[in-house]
Amino acid sequence: MIASITRWCLLLSVLLLNRPAFAQTDAEYRVNLEQASFLLIKTTVEFLTTDRQTFPNVQTTQCDCDSYDSLKAFIKQNDLVGADKLVDESRRRAAQHIAQINQPRTALNEIKDYLIQKIASGNREERKNLPTYAAFEASLDDIINRTVSPGTATPVSQKPATVSESAGLPDTLETPSPPITPTPTNQSNWISMAGIALFLSILSLIGVAFLTYTVLKNQKPDQSARDIQFDSQLAKLADRVTKLEVRKNQPNESFQVNAQLEALERAVRQLEQNRAEKPAAPQPAPAPKVPLELVPAAPASPDESDAAARPMNRYRTPSVEAPKPTVFYARTADLGDGFSAGGLLTKPERDTVFDIVLESDTQATYQISENPDAQRLALSDPYSYLNDACEYLTQPNPTSRIRTEQVGRLSLQGDKWKISEKAKIRFIS
Repeated sequence: MIASITRWCLLLSVLLLNRPAFAQTDAEYRVNLEQASFLLIKTTVEFLTTDRQTFPNVQTTQCDCDSYDSLKAFIKQNDLVGADKLVDESRRRAAQHIAQINQPRTALNEIKDYLIQKIASGNREERKNLPTYAAFEASLDDIINRTVSPGTATPVSQKPATVSESAGLPDTLETPSPPITPTPTNQSNWISMAGIALFLSILSLIGVAFLTYTVLKNQKPDQSARDIQFDSQLAKLADRVTKLEVRKNQPNESFQVNAQLEALERAVRQLEQNRAEKPAAPQPAPAPKVPLELVPAAPASPDESDAAARPMNRYRTPSVEAPKPTVFYARTADLGDGFSAGGLLTKPERDTVFDIVLESDTQATYQISENPDAQRLALSDPYSYLNDACEYLTQPNPTSRIRTEQVGRLSLQGDKWKISEKAKIRFIS
């Protein structure tokens, strides 16, 4: 008893020591990424103020703001029509990319590419010819470098060109160099915390392995009485099967067995006649008998002519076809707009994120699995597991739980279950 309590206390202490280190590291890094995405969006809005041909009512090109609310006030003050919508869409897209915390540079580069595509592509591509565009793009790269690699990033030395007054721009766009939270000291602290977290992880794995070995070792001598009884019955059945196999191979055995069966049938008929002649108290209805199917005897070989003359009276129960499965499981929407029929599983596994229920041969519904392991896997990379098959009602969070608000619908087209209506999901903290 004392040893068991000691083991559980050791496991609990290891888990409690391990969790805060990872939680603190992830939280600090996520805050830095969110601040960097805000600076990217803010720098883009300040660049738009230099396009006086599109926005003639600009009053100032610099925004002294530290939140999205103050940035929207700056947009309203300078009459930047449509910029508030750009801020909302960029902020929402940044939240999706930041969820992939294991690839911070990729996430920030995708935010940068999205912003440039929105303001300087298509019919707006002439903005790349503005004197301030080169400094704007360099500022975006500098923000990303200082966030991901604070010790190696270099400040932007290039100053944006001053727009002449003939172009209608009285102000000059100065390259913003806003402070980024990560510093070399913070980076070293983060590395130290990561080393401590790694050490605690290794220690916890060793503790879990030791506890698992101890539990399995102690379970072997503590076999329950029910298991012993099951083993005894299994041994008896094996002995009976062996004896029947021996009797089957004896030459006169089939005749003797048939004679015994006929005697038993006569005895049963006699008992039924006696019961019909003498009224008895009402008894419960007998259990329904399983219909027997007569199995024809195999043709006798030439050297077994004597055995062919013996009566054959073997019976067996009719076979029952196994029901077709109505629930399937899938890891991802591997075809982008649907699931491949050949890739569906009939049993759930730890990495099956989707539960698919058949309504007919060509129609089905699907939802996110309630399995905690599957939900953690989906939240670790929602862009790969959820984006193609689900519609978000709230923003994803690695520490949240996924709830399916409305199931998705599928239709069978050839060997593909195509998504006709995406599932609507909500992330609950």
